[in-house]
Amino acid sequence: MQLTRFTDVSLRVLMHLARLAPGQSATTQELATLYNVPYNHLNKAVHHLSKAGWVAASRGRGGGLRLAAAPGELRVGTVVRSTEPPGDVIDCVSQACPLRFDCALKRALDTAKQAFYTTLDGYTLADVAGSPALLALA
Repeated sequence: MQLTRFTDVSLRVLMHLARLAPGQSATTQELATLYNVPYNHLNKAVHHLSKAGWVAASRGRGGGLRLAAAPGELRVGTVVRSTEPPGDVIDCVSQACPLRFDCALKRALDTAKQAFYTTLDGYTLADVAGSPALLALA
């Protein structure tokens, strides 16, 4: 399973914000430049994260992006479920596959997908964000 670019960008934004010192913020332009992501794409991810209540965004002087959720309480699996498109790993219904009536592949892939999310649920943003000191190296 490969994550979408949207999920990748969303996770990077959250990890970056989790590393900021209290009272610090980042701008979407800074993050787009730092992570070499088109501004519009990053802005869509930030908007989604803001609507989910995980990022607080403020405009104007002194504004920017801050984490709005406690990093130790935000589960990576929750974020990935929120940012990945819904659906099955494999689309057997619309395919004219002659095996689809006697095939256990879809069930195996669905089980694997659930195991993937269950594993991610075992990690919080704090677990994956790393040290705030690492931002100085960027």
